[in-house]
Amino acid sequence: MNPSIVRTLGRLLGSLSPGLAATLARRLATRPLHRSNRPDPAGAEPVSFRFGLAGLRWGSHGPRILALHGWEGRAAQFRGLGERLASRGYQLIALDAPAHGRSPGTEADPVVFADALQEVAAELGHLHAVVGHSMGGASALYALSRGLDSERSVAIAAPAGLAGVLTRMSRALGLGEEARRRFFAKMESRTGLPPEALDIDRLASRLDQPLLVVHDHDDAVIPFEDALRITRATRAQLHETRGLGHRDVLRDDRVLDRIVGFLEARAV
Repeated sequence: MNPSIVRTLGRLLGSLSPGLAATLARRLATRPLHRSNRPDPAGAEPVSFRFGLAGLRWGSHGPRILALHGWEGRAAQFRGLGERLASRGYQLIALDAPAHGRSPGTEADPVVFADALQEVAAELGHLHAVVGHSMGGASALYALSRGLDSERSVAIAAPAGLAGVLTRMSRALGLGEEARRRFFAKMESRTGLPPEALDIDRLASRLDQPLLVVHDHDDAVIPFEDALRITRATRAQLHETRGLGHRDVLRDDRVLDRIVGFLEARAV
């Protein structure tokens, strides 16, 4: 649907029934609309975990690296990175988040993503690194702040906080102030945390792993300013790109080589 039509309908519904508008926004924010059923890429080994989650593995031995996609993504998006790492003696285990790919569920949110990372990490044991794209990157940083055992991390096209994501979504839907306030309250009720609690400025003091931030200046989903905020708060390394947008950054050869170089800097 045309974005301007969506905003117009959102403003109308928000003025007539802020509670209903907030409920619909909460559903859009927590229920993926698309779940890929494409076949797994050649060379990737399907894996499953004791909590019912699914994923893909590249490489059969060596230091473990855990990866998590973003909203409406899937494990197969890490194919290029997985193949590179496997050829260098690493294992990349890419997780299908709850309600995504082959993993069960119909709803998810950043805290659920982080819980999934910690559940799988508890089964895998010590991680050389954790890599996340988009919401997966933000959830990885949150999981690390809660004690996820990983030597280093990579955040690709990640938001600097949940509040910013929800604010941008509220604007896109045309929600008025009352509907927006109720939407935030419903998200807090679901996640158990106020959106501001997932802001990088609040998490940074509990992050001590080396971090690489990768972000494209032309990302239309997560503003480049979010990468600058993460970098400033965590003193991370920043790899900037142009012309790749939000998803193609995962397939770019130079980006993948930069990530592999960062992950190899302290092999175990």
